[in-house]
Amino acid sequence: MASSYSISNPEETGELGVLYLKNFWSRSMAKRQGVFQEPTPDSWRLDNLLLNGLGLPLEETLQYLGQHAPSFSEFEQWIRQKHNGQPDPLQIARLNSLFSGQSYPEALQESLRELEQDPDVLSPDDLAFWAENGYVIVREAISQEQARATELAVWEALGMNPHEPATWYQRPIGKGIMMEFYHHPTLQANRQSRRIHKAFAQLWKTADLWKTTDRTSFNPPETPNLPFQGPHLHWDMSLQPPFRFGTQGLLYLCDTPAEQGAFCCVPGFHRTLETWLNSLPPGTDPRCVNLNAQAVPIAANAGDFVIWHHFLPHGSSPNRGTYPRIVQYLNMYPVEFKENMVWR
Repeated sequence: MASSYSISNPEETGELGVLYLKNFWSRSMAKRQGVFQEPTPDSWRLDNLLLNGLGLPLEETLQYLGQHAPSFSEFEQWIRQKHNGQPDPLQIARLNSLFSGQSYPEALQESLRELEQDPDVLSPDDLAFWAENGYVIVREAISQEQARATELAVWEALGMNPHEPATWYQRPIGKGIMMEFYHHPTLQANRQSRRIHKAFAQLWKTADLWKTTDRTSFNPPETPNLPFQGPHLHWDMSLQPPFRFGTQGLLYLCDTPAEQGAFCCVPGFHRTLETWLNSLPPGTDPRCVNLNAQAVPIAANAGDFVIWHHFLPHGSSPNRGTYPRIVQYLNMYPVEFKENMVWR
């Protein structure tokens, strides 16, 4: 790493030809040398669009940059390795259109038009359920065969045997139940599900959505030596106004009844969040208020996808079944979505 920093122009590119990428890398290197630039809502949004467009997890990428301090050429090579050669040229063209303010390539515009014209995945009843409860289940978002293939990939990555429960506890998973497992071909294939994309498109009212490259998780049955590790009920958004619509989602990779550590949430809380916050006594930390009594576990089958409104308190639940809960996380959002940078 150079001994001094300089922030690259967003128009500078390297061998991959991606606008803004060298700027992102140079800011990361400057931060590593102690030169911190407070992110703005726009810079944070563009950074996330860049990484999501390249299929790169935020945490994994920042860890690599922080620990290895690569040259820009090395960073681009690392990106290639994550894609087994080269990122999708259409995604690069999409990013460059975004960063240059130009129209999308015709091939991308056509694919979005086709998805807009696909039959609805969420029925009127599903949408009414969503409006009331703040979550919805997309049944058979992927085939059970594809879900099984992804589940087996998780077992292989963990070095565990699904038929030998003793192996489920031999080593830590990572951060609680969360796995840093992102780039397997089956995970990538699931992110391309048209049923999942169409469901998000109905909720966001646009097919022009960007996909996250998110974690998987493995939640084995509780034991006396390994009680439930969480995550307990929480929000992944700031509780400071202004509040903006947002979604989150997960894909069940094995059949998951309610007692098997199923995803849980507080249905309907998206309709009352602001009123509830305003009703709390002054000085109350809303994240410390116990809402467990209102939480409901959401059972579903392998291949089903749960989307929830990010206003809902949500989390995993203790696994009191006989088999692990295994899921893949995935979200989609439009280009103009902005997160609240003031954390509460």
